[in-house]
Amino acid sequence: EELCNRMAENAFVKDPKQLLDLALQREAIVSTAVDNGLAFPHVRGVEGGGLAMAVGISKKGVKFGGPGRSLTRIFFFVVIPTATSAFYLKLISGISRTFRDKEARQALLDVKDEDSLWKVLMKLTQKTFQG
Repeated sequence: EELCNRMAENAFVKDPKQLLDLALQREAIVSTAVDNGLAFPHVRGVEGGGLAMAVGISKKGVKFGGPGRSLTRIFFFVVIPTATSAFYLKLISGISRTFRDKEARQALLDVKDEDSLWKVLMKLTQKTFQG
């Protein structure tokens, strides 16, 4: 919910409630939580605008995904317009590869504010998205 509201506050989406409903419907099909406390919730097929991503950090962790999953601490929530579906797959693959590394995950978990989050994210993913 917080990430949907942030996307609306920053004018990436118009209706955060509708976005949340779509994200929850998507999660009901199959969880987007993966190993290492990461999750990639997303909504596809959104018309207009560009691809938008919000990053959420939970210091304590959130029960997200199926039974037996560890707590999720890092969320990459993506809104994917129809025209950018192929790029989304490359984006998520690169982010997932980057954050398999425990030190990379910890660097993100240690950020204190949004500016630091952005700087750490850019530094850690720079090699992932070169070329």
